Amino acid sequence: MSWFTTSRGRVRRAIRAVSKDSRAANYVALAREYSALGQHENAVRTCSEGLELHPECDELQRIARGARAEHQRARTACLRKELSVAPRAALYRELCELLLEAGEAQGALETAQRWRSRTQEPEALYFVAAAHAEFFFDGRRSHDGMSAFQSADECARSLPRDKRPLRLQFEIARRCGAWEDARRALARLLELMPGNPLLEARFRRVLANCAHSKPLQRALVDVERSGQFLDDEPEEAGTFDRESLRPALKRLASVPEVHVAFFLRGNTALVQGARGPTADRTARAVREVLKASQASARRMALGRALEIRVEGSFGALTLKPGSRGASAAWTSRPPRGEVRAVLDQLSDETRREEVAR
Repeated sequence: MSWFTTSRGRVRRAIRAVSKDSRAANYVALAREYSALGQHENAVRTCSEGLELHPECDELQRIARGARAEHQRARTACLRKELSVAPRAALYRELCELLLEAGEAQGALETAQRWRSRTQEPEALYFVAAAHAEFFFDGRRSHDGMSAFQSADECARSLPRDKRPLRLQFEIARRCGAWEDARRALARLLELMPGNPLLEARFRRVLANCAHSKPLQRALVDVERSGQFLDDEPEEAGTFDRESLRPALKRLASVPEVHVAFFLRGNTALVQGARGPTADRTARAVREVLKASQASARRMALGRALEIRVEGSFGALTLKPGSRGASAAWTSRPPRGEVRAVLDQLSDETRREEVAR
């Protein structure tokens, strides 16, 4: 009990410190105290407030990710226990949402299917569709995309006032270039939200693309073959914040065991440790390893590649694909410690705006 009282006292002191001085270090201290007490919701809220003032603070981002994950785990366990005693729609809905947010699409799918089989609740179909959509966005397999679209269509027919399945259909069709299907989903959304300026603007843009529309099945197959969505194209132009990445790349390249460090996004590469033609040739070779590995994983239905490593007499080449791009390092031995930590940081899949929401 004395430990608890002391911890609460530290929290009060940390709160006073933040109110007097809004430096990032004070927000970090308060978030850590909340996490130590298991008050993960308070920790996430503190990090969000701190990140509004200090968006560059990596430690606040790290604490927020950990606290959010701990809160999700605790709440997920609680919901599963409650469902085993008194299953009802509100609990199933929250559990599916939490699992999808945590990236556990398979768990969300199984939960939604169990919900559907027990209650015949049409809302469960939306979460079946959302789980299949996550599989599709992750692995680019056409059958996942079609399953998501068809389940969303069935849900929309059963729940004609629900906007979620229509939004999901629009997102799938838009990202594949099935513009006619995207137009139909938007038209139905506009019936539910007439006069919405954002939807009307989107409808005009989609309508302009309908002359180049593909049938949905063909569009899904094209994505599976190429491994790319239409909105992947801006990445090919290398539109990312180079200056925010250079410090971490330089830190990685400064480790004695690292020969060359890379960050790859589309056809653009940042390289530290090599220059001129050597840097260009090496970056192209690393990009080919990345693309070939990802394509093989899709063809074999293995899911998304989380880490790719090639070892030999040259040392080790390690690639870490992420939503921001792929980090890579050519090292004298398999990566560990600081090298692995920086690779994870560079390819971190949790964007700052997601942490701060």
